[in-house]
Amino acid sequence: MKRSSAKHNQTGFTLVELILVIVLLGIIGAGSAHFIRSASDVYVDVTEREALLRNASFAVERFTRELASAVPNSVRVSGNTSVHCLEFVPIKWNAYYLSLPSVSGSSAQVDIVQMADIDGNPYVPSGSDMAIVYPLQASHVYNASENRRQAITACTDDGQGDCSLADDPDHVVQLTVSDGFPLSSPTRRLYIADSSISYCLRGQQLYRHTSSINSTQTLYTSGGQLMAQGLQNVLSSNPQATPGALDPFRVVDATLTRNGFTRANFLFARSDEQISIVKEVHIPNVP
Repeated sequence: MKRSSAKHNQTGFTLVELILVIVLLGIIGAGSAHFIRSASDVYVDVTEREALLRNASFAVERFTRELASAVPNSVRVSGNTSVHCLEFVPIKWNAYYLSLPSVSGSSAQVDIVQMADIDGNPYVPSGSDMAIVYPLQASHVYNASENRRQAITACTDDGQGDCSLADDPDHVVQLTVSDGFPLSSPTRRLYIADSSISYCLRGQQLYRHTSSINSTQTLYTSGGQLMAQGLQNVLSSNPQATPGALDPFRVVDATLTRNGFTRANFLFARSDEQISIVKEVHIPNVP
């Protein structure tokens, strides 16, 4: 019996074909890696830019809102090459007065229109409240010896005598102050404040500080509430006398043809991204 044999054809890749496949896969892999890396770089750039914008927008928005409600002419700037601070006194309450005592007069009472907040709660003085009348420059707000700022010691009315009851029939109450005022406001405005706010830039970071109202401005070298970081402003040695182009704060006095304003110039940077924000804040209240 003759055994039959079957011939099987065996096929496969040649060495040349394998090399070609490896080369093609390398080219495709390199192109894909470059594409993925480019997309990743774009995503990182966009993310960093958005983070930088959020960081800058929050700090500038809060700074602008608080400064816009400051007592007129209470803004002052001081600093050196390490730290620059802008200080102002925020308005706690404001009112119109009907009568104003003079300095060293027989009376130390101010008749004002009764004040209340948006919820109808009447004004009741705290132990640190001060009345400010007709401040034309920063020293009128900060320097108590100029008598434009007087401590409020009591509030009475013609009802039961307690301002917290808001039962005065003519809605006129009496503030007892520590002394009279040298000048009357042409608009009969009276501002009540109890503290000051400072924004300080140091070490490429912006901080917010609160303190009592003092005659000497404080340059804060530590502490405070961190508001923003990554600032690249170059600080001049004396922003009051010779302000630099990249100083963060500048107070521009009023002239006969325009109002005064405060200019904030913040230069934010992160990686290769830079954002320059220049904001001019006009204080609408008049003394």
